[in-house]
Amino acid sequence: MTMTWTAAFRSAPVSPYESLTLVYPSRGFHNQTLRQVVRVRGGGERLRVRLSNLYGKQPLTIARTRAAALEAGSSIIASTDTAVTFCGAPHVTIGVGEEAVSDPVGFATTTETNLAVSTYHASETGPATYHPFALQTGYVARGDVVSHPKLPDPEEVEPRFYLSGIDVWTSAGGRVVAAFGDSLTDGVGTTPNANLRYPDLLARQVSGSDLSVVNLGISGNRLLSDVFGERGIARFDRDVLALPGVTHLVLELGLNNIGIPGMFGLPAVPVAELAAGLTSIAQRAKRHGLTTIIATLTPFGGAATINPGFDTPENEDKRQQLNQWIRASPELGTVADLDRALHDPAAPSSLLPNHDSGDHVHPNDAGAKVVADVVSQALLSRP
Repeated sequence: MTMTWTAAFRSAPVSPYESLTLVYPSRGFHNQTLRQVVRVRGGGERLRVRLSNLYGKQPLTIARTRAAALEAGSSIIASTDTAVTFCGAPHVTIGVGEEAVSDPVGFATTTETNLAVSTYHASETGPATYHPFALQTGYVARGDVVSHPKLPDPEEVEPRFYLSGIDVWTSAGGRVVAAFGDSLTDGVGTTPNANLRYPDLLARQVSGSDLSVVNLGISGNRLLSDVFGERGIARFDRDVLALPGVTHLVLELGLNNIGIPGMFGLPAVPVAELAAGLTSIAQRAKRHGLTTIIATLTPFGGAATINPGFDTPENEDKRQQLNQWIRASPELGTVADLDRALHDPAAPSSLLPNHDSGDHVHPNDAGAKVVADVVSQALLSRP
């Protein structure tokens, strides 16, 4: 049987030096252990860990790294605690702008495995490359306690730091779906620590096929402009095309280019430029043999009560124009019409109340299930 490395988890990195830090502040570590929990999808006997210093301004040294099955909270199943090495050594130094990939680790995973990755940071790290909205509690404790079954008096943290991916060694032939998008993909509005983001639900729905799903959403991400993570057209090659095993793309971007300028007094973005950006990504995906599912932009009526400037008649008109263009552009890929699935028939510019997390922009758990249903149908309808 032919075996290969396949992406089983990803966390799109964000710079600690951009304005997103006003909302989700980053931090550094010194003589501290960081234990982070991820849901790994894909069965295999070996895995490898990816750690990123993409946005660091100094080399990052990690003294020790361990992987273990999660028990609960910050506790691991001690019998599964396994050393993670890099070129045979327990420590690794990651250069500025680089990512380190571990040696193969003898650690068995199943269709869904809750994995705890613990890293010890002996020296001052400086501000960390991170993923601000992890929706999965992480833990920080003093000293080198990477192998402790339960961390002593840990501090809980919301972002994910340094940990950018997990690959599994599995039989060739599996296909990886890259869910590429903004906060809707990232899972904002869904229940924390429950793995109810739409890519999580989608992964369960397609688990009977040879498809797996990794989440490459960044909250606040925009298609054409930086600030909340690198713009989609800039990060696409690194985050999607470099994925081992990637065969499918779910493209869900553009809403923040419409809504965010009004919130921060930035120049408005013409619909034609958004269409050109989506076309650019879809064409690059096609050139690399990916099957593309493209999502329409979801409703945001009422968002002005929480985010002034996001919900305006002009912005709603742009959303409608772009959605009409997406529906009329089959060359981009199969359309996942999230707008039609989520909107309130009585008020089409707004989310259906039982799909609304409360901020009038992000779907709740029930809404995420609807998104997964629509995307799943689009995926499975493609040969």
